[in-house]
This record gives sequence, structure tokens and C-alpha cells, in this order.
Amino acid sequence: MKCPICGREVIPGGRLCDRHTAAYRSLLEGFKTWSKAMEIGWKDYLKAIISNPATGRWVKEV
Repeated sequence: MKCPICGREVIPGGRLCDRHTAAYRSLLEGFKTWSKAMEIGWKDYLKAIISNPATGRWVKEV
């Protein structure tokens, strides 16, 4: 099975490739940290991440 984002092979039992899976997990962990530090919802967090020039390509694609 192929990753729907990039076409690489998905990880066993997953829906995404290893890189996009890692990026998604990073997003979830980052959200936990941000939401503890300030009141921010998931959509606002994603907007902030997307607009940050330091955010990597794999994260932006997820």
C-alpha cells in the first residue's frame, strides 16, 4: 500500500509512510505542548505551524 501523500510504502499497520507518520506524531506532541502553554485549538495550531517558515515539508504535507 502507498502513502496517499507521497506514494512511498506505508509502514506496517499504518496509513502513511514512515516520514509522514513521524511528522504526524510530531504534530500531535507539539499540540500537547502548545495547548498546555496557551489556549489554542487544533485548527489555530495547524495554521500557526503552516505559516511558520521553520516548519518542515513533511509536517506541512500532513
